[in-house]
Amino acid sequence: MSNILFISRAYGEHAGGMERLSFELISKFEEVASPPCQGGVGGGAFVATKIVNETKPNQSLFFSRVRSAIFAITVLPKALLASRHADIVHIGDPVLSFIGWCIMRVRKIPVAVTVHGLDISYANPLYQLYLKLFFRSFTTYFPISQHAKSLLEKHAVRGPITVIPPGIRDHLYDSSKTKNDLQQLLKADIVEKTILATTGRLMKRKGHEWFIQNVFPKLSQNFIYVIAGSGLEQENIARAVELLGLEDRVLMLGRVSHEDQKTLLNTVDAFIQPNIQVVGDAEGFGIAPLEAALCNRAVFASNIDGIPSAIHDGKNGTLVESGNADAWVQALSQPMPKIHAREYTLKTFGWGRVLEEYKRVFNLLA
Repeated sequence: MSNILFISRAYGEHAGGMERLSFELISKFEEVASPPCQGGVGGGAFVATKIVNETKPNQSLFFSRVRSAIFAITVLPKALLASRHADIVHIGDPVLSFIGWCIMRVRKIPVAVTVHGLDISYANPLYQLYLKLFFRSFTTYFPISQHAKSLLEKHAVRGPITVIPPGIRDHLYDSSKTKNDLQQLLKADIVEKTILATTGRLMKRKGHEWFIQNVFPKLSQNFIYVIAGSGLEQENIARAVELLGLEDRVLMLGRVSHEDQKTLLNTVDAFIQPNIQVVGDAEGFGIAPLEAALCNRAVFASNIDGIPSAIHDGKNGTLVESGNADAWVQALSQPMPKIHAREYTLKTFGWGRVLEEYKRVFNLLA
């Protein structure tokens, strides 16, 4: 029986990809771990404990970042105390490298770290110096995609590297949702319309504004593009919509409820993720298109960064050349493909398989 201490500065059920990965990974280990028996002996292979900074629903990005920074600066005493009873420590991302480095030296126990991509590619010289000092000697590394692995290898880390993708939680699929539900949500006439959708944070790398400016005007008037989410690019996207006079065809819903997200992902004709290259801000994986694939939607996503580790061309979606407007127009102008993405996505990215891979590596460390 091994006690795993999870430390995460980004943890939340209804937040971004990093937060959800920490939340779901820790939750899965809490589910499989048996409670300690009398005398402190656990009844299962693992006992999971956690120290986390939880991102609350509807919390602003600015406030989330402030709380995350405060957590990273102040968590060391609590982490050192809790690690007295740990056999393995897992830190949620490289920003907590100093915490993991201290634990390794004080407690002499294995420390593993999950690597998302931007958390090691961020180009600030002081941050890169920080990584050079505290990040390169952990016991093992878990990049979430082949792209994250390629970034990690540039840091010449000493521990072994095992790519483990984020698990996907099957909590959005609902075959009872209909086009009538979608019409009520959008408050628009969608009869004989082709509905495209994007969900998640509105960030420049996601390519919303680029798509609206370069692709959407070239599509048939029957297309409607629905954007659900909020973020730093919200004003820029809205401005592009207004300048092009697309207010009737591009619908910005803002942040939506879990139930409304279900409606979108189970009824739209296609989910799109038209990411573009942004220096210093890469997509580590691609949880949102995977959620759409689980709901048996046609998925079109840019063949860039970590997205190809999530969307496997022809199996759970279609990969399109990033930044190539003509390629996007051609892909979306074809009849929508018949979808059988759900079974493949569950088999490849379901938490059962992902959890077993984490357990395999942790067993080697214990």
